[in-house]
Amino acid sequence: MKRLYVDPKKMSLGSGLSLTLGRESSNYLIRVLRLQIGNSLLCFDGIGHEYEAQLTVADPHSVVLQLGALSRSIPTPTPSLVLLIALIKHRIETVVQQATELGATHISVINADRTQTRLPKVDRLINVINHAAEQCGRVWVPELRIGEDLQSASSRYDCGRKLIAIPNTRETVFSNALTNTCIAIGPEGDWSPNELQLARDAGFEAVGLGPIILRTPTAAAVALSSIRERWQWQVPQV
Repeated sequence: MKRLYVDPKKMSLGSGLSLTLGRESSNYLIRVLRLQIGNSLLCFDGIGHEYEAQLTVADPHSVVLQLGALSRSIPTPTPSLVLLIALIKHRIETVVQQATELGATHISVINADRTQTRLPKVDRLINVINHAAEQCGRVWVPELRIGEDLQSASSRYDCGRKLIAIPNTRETVFSNALTNTCIAIGPEGDWSPNELQLARDAGFEAVGLGPIILRTPTAAAVALSSIRERWQWQVPQV
C-alpha cells in the first residue's frame, strides 16, 4: 500500500481525524501516485505511529485525508545504530537514503578535516530521508544532524560500541551483541591523523571492510548492512 510521511510538527495523526495536505504532498499523491477519491494509503509520523487513511478530496493543490485505524505503533528503536558519515562532494543524498533503508536510527554528516565541499541543505537531506522511509516501510525516521566535527558528533551519542572504518585494517567480523553502536565512515581522502587520534582517545575501535578499498557511499552501506545482518535484521525495529 502507498505510504505518506506527515510531519508531526505540522499535523497530528489520530483515528477519526481529517487532514488537509499542502500543495507538495497533494501533488505527489494525485499526480505522481495517481490516487483518486476512495483510494487508501498509510500515513506515518516518523515517531512510531502509522494510520490507515482514505482520500476524500482529490485536489492536487489540497488533498483531504480521513484517518482510520492505527496500523502500527512501534516504541523508540533499540539498540541505536548511529552512522557518522564524513561529508563527500558527490552522492551524500545516496548515503543518507541507503542509511535510512538499512535501519540507521541516527545519521550525522561530519565536516571532516579533509572535507572539500560545502555543507548540504538540511531540508534537502530531510526530504531524502522522508521519501526513503515512505518507500522502505519505516515508521521511525532517522534523526539527522549536519556540520559537527568527528569529536563533537561522537560525544553526542551514548554508544556501547564505537567503530571507525579504516582502509587496510584486517577484515572485521561484526559483533552480534545488541548494544548501541556507532560506525564512522571517512571522506574520500580518509580521516586525518588528528581525527584518528581523537577517535582512539574516544574509544573507537578500528574495523576493516575487506581487502578492496571502498568509496565512502559503498563503505557506509557495507558497514550498516554487516551490522544489521549480525543482528539478524530484527533490530532496531524501525
